[in-house]
Amino acid sequence: MPEDRVPISPFPVVDPDLDKMDHMAFVKARSDFVKAQLVRTEEINFVREKMKWCYRREGVNHLQNCRDITLQYLELARAAKLEWIKPFKMVSKAVEVLEE
Repeated sequence: MPEDRVPISPFPVVDPDLDKMDHMAFVKARSDFVKAQLVRTEEINFVREKMKWCYRREGVNHLQNCRDITLQYLELARAAKLEWIKPFKMVSKAVEVLEE
């Protein structure tokens, strides 16, 4: 019995038009970004727990029956390591002008 893929929320993003001088908006955006990262991390942990229980439940047939959930977990773990866990960072326009 193949496992269904667990729905995962999208990568958190920061609004590029955020005014850094508006302190309350900046703090709220940073807080929302961190919350979205924590939610995504917990979703990945849920997929890992589901995979672990699938392995225990299926026994010797786990290679065949838990393949979908294992591939999803590997994909999420790879993305978490390489791509999406980034600190909340606003690039100032003055730095962009100096680099050009």
